Amino acid sequence: MAPPLLLVSLLLIGFVSARAITPSAEAAAVFPKEALPTNSGYLPITTTNASLFFAYYEATHPLTPPASTPLLLWLQGGPGCSGLAGNFFELGPYFVNRDALSLSPNPFSWNRRFGLLFIDNPLGTGFSAAPSPAAIPTNQSVVAAHLFAALQSFFALQPGSRSRPFFLTGESYAGKAVELTNAARWSEAADARELVLSWLENATGLATLFDAAKQRPYETGPVGKFVNRAEVKVALGARGDVEWEECSDAVGAAMHGDVMKSVKPEVEALLRGTRVLLYQGIRDLRDGVVSTEAWMRELEWDGLPAFLDADRAVWRIGEELAGYVQRSGPLSHVVVYGAGHLMPADNGRAAQEMIEDWVLQAGLFGRHGGMKRAA
Repeated sequence: MAPPLLLVSLLLIGFVSARAITPSAEAAAVFPKEALPTNSGYLPITTTNASLFFAYYEATHPLTPPASTPLLLWLQGGPGCSGLAGNFFELGPYFVNRDALSLSPNPFSWNRRFGLLFIDNPLGTGFSAAPSPAAIPTNQSVVAAHLFAALQSFFALQPGSRSRPFFLTGESYAGKAVELTNAARWSEAADARELVLSWLENATGLATLFDAAKQRPYETGPVGKFVNRAEVKVALGARGDVEWEECSDAVGAAMHGDVMKSVKPEVEALLRGTRVLLYQGIRDLRDGVVSTEAWMRELEWDGLPAFLDADRAVWRIGEELAGYVQRSGPLSHVVVYGAGHLMPADNGRAAQEMIEDWVLQAGLFGRHGGMKRAA
């Protein structure tokens, strides 16, 4: 039997400057109705005017009632890369077309079964403009504190989501946001709601977008052209005076000293009570399979011998080979074929099945690993 998931508490206080999206002439000219976020805007993080931009999409085809439908928070890499890149290029419900003027539906969106929350972080990233250069975080502890405050604001905005199973997801440098799972930080809450907190993270913490045989060109330029249009900013509730950049050089410079700092102890602590999924595209030559397996073997965790002895189960989607899965106890490791660093962009079908099966504990992640879940 797998260890129980970590139960944590969250203080739900403060006011929110975010707003629900309502149809407008600007939005109608840019977005199909179903492509508009359920909510988007800004989430206050301090007593000053600092806030983080977010876009939230409710599940389109959930399997459970809203109060129990899982909620995913997606964090981009970098440090300093915007969640809107992941939204409009990798795993959101709609992709920006190459003309930078229109959107196309993504059949493999992660909000099919789950609520999906994108946040531009750290402060200074994307539409989350910092009030001054000095306000940009320089370490993961501050980043985690800001994200925690943003989540407080988000749950105040959507009180019905307070009791939903909550999963932290991301790619590349976002893996270092494991600091956010620090139980001591969450337990400071006084007006608590129990959340099930799980952690999904990819690779070792660097962000070069490299795939030697890209299945889909990493052409994210149209996303920038699209979201910087005045009518798009209005539709999203973003500040009109902020020029969106996919990745912030200022944030990268401020966080430079944090890049090579290990979060191995935090991962080890997490494995004592929380389900963890590590995933890589097999063609990712920067944050790749070999380096990930190397540091996994160094984990000081009682369950490591059993994990290393576990068989690698072949993973297929229909008749197509999708990769392999190795798992034991709370830890799962997935290698995805036909994918590089931006795995959801390279192999969207596999990414969608992976996240849905892992969260729902179905398929290769179920009690009888290998049994296919219903479509």
